[in-house]
Amino acid sequence: MNDAILSQAKDLLSKNYSFEEIKQILSNKGLLDSDIDDVLSEAVRKLNSLKEDSNKRFFKQIGWKELFDRIGYGFVSHPFINILFSLSGASYLVIGLVNGLRMIFSLLLSSFLKEFSKLQDLSKKFISLAGVLYGFSFLLMSFGVVLKSPLFYALAFLMGGIGVVIHGELYTGFLKRNLRRECMGGMLCFLSKFGIIITIISMIVSGFIMDLFPVYGKVLSFSLFGFAFNVNIYGYLISFEITAIVFIISGLMLSYIKQKEFVVEHTFSSFLPKFLDSVNVHFKFFFKNKAVFLLALSSLITGMVQMLGNSFYGIFIYDYFKNDFFGGFLNVAVVFSVAALFSFTGPWFMKVLHKHIGISPMLVFGTLLTGMLPLSLVFNPHFLVVVVATALSIIGASILGMAQGFFAKKLLSEQERSVYFSFLGVFLTIPLLVFIPLGSLVAQHSLLLLFKVILFVLVFVATPIYFVTVLLYEKSLEKMF
Repeated sequence: MNDAILSQAKDLLSKNYSFEEIKQILSNKGLLDSDIDDVLSEAVRKLNSLKEDSNKRFFKQIGWKELFDRIGYGFVSHPFINILFSLSGASYLVIGLVNGLRMIFSLLLSSFLKEFSKLQDLSKKFISLAGVLYGFSFLLMSFGVVLKSPLFYALAFLMGGIGVVIHGELYTGFLKRNLRRECMGGMLCFLSKFGIIITIISMIVSGFIMDLFPVYGKVLSFSLFGFAFNVNIYGYLISFEITAIVFIISGLMLSYIKQKEFVVEHTFSSFLPKFLDSVNVHFKFFFKNKAVFLLALSSLITGMVQMLGNSFYGIFIYDYFKNDFFGGFLNVAVVFSVAALFSFTGPWFMKVLHKHIGISPMLVFGTLLTGMLPLSLVFNPHFLVVVVATALSIIGASILGMAQGFFAKKLLSEQERSVYFSFLGVFLTIPLLVFIPLGSLVAQHSLLLLFKVILFVLVFVATPIYFVTVLLYEKSLEKMF
């Protein structure tokens, strides 16, 4: 078989020429029909083999990236970040405000990216740079602790928030476009099922390192070439640097994955006026329907109290138990590792509840479960009780999030759901600017008072709103029939 003819056939097939067109081209070169069929068969076989090899390489690269991401998310988890924020010298007021500001930035940026990605795919190089930015922010945060500079730490923390939102939103879209579940390799399948175990192990190892080499440092003495050296080692620096390295490697790995080139038709700057116009148009959507408004309001309330709680739960557990059980950071790692492990049961609970009791009780049950952690911290702060309560709160948050999605699916059409989820973050921004400073002031006064407020809001504000939302929806159905 002529290699030049075979190469031409492969090239034509890759350019989506039909078999009939290729046969005509090869026939004009004087080839017999039987030879043409052999050439086409061999060309198809080689192209399929190349495609299979390319897919295997793609899945392997994505698998390694996912592995690095899961290690990074474990080594410096959100509770650790806020504990170290406190140890940098930041007051509870500053910690609450910065976490709230990061949440607002994340909501706005996420809304913008959701809309922008409907018009323009972004290159993996841009996604890769966002991942590297996220990794680099951990290096800067570690310097903030060393320098005892809350301002430096806060700026790095906010920078990391921008990086993780950009990377998260766009990387998820990239996977949806390029990854089919039935074609995933063994490593990706394993990580999709058991990746949380890697994150848990990383969190425990990080907690152990930070306790082994405390915040004020631990001096190690050694001799080299006849000279004595004393080195002060900080555990949080080790953990932050490991996290930074794995996220930077993860981001860079994405840049080496092959991607089809596409035409750039829209840029961020050109899309921004369109986005602002869309915000102006769709903002009214949340006020047209009482059920939609109440669902958004309940999302605001639960999201805000969860953000405030997550900003301070780790700090309280660290301070309260640091002289007992496993030690400061390791206690926090154990509490949230057990919770992460039990998060597996959230979808199972959801299926059972959805099948037997419907959406309304799921919304209420999920909301009440999220209040178990502040309840235990206020009234029974025993370590084992806190471990169980944290696990129940994580399960409750999972149930609540899924129930909100189910209810939105019943309440709204596909187009309305797209508007709801794209612009919900923008709708929540203005009230968050008011309530987050109030919550942070409460935290500055007393963390236990903040936890009591969170518990009260979840039980006596969010839960009744969910009841009213479902009742309004059911009444609207009765009017239809």
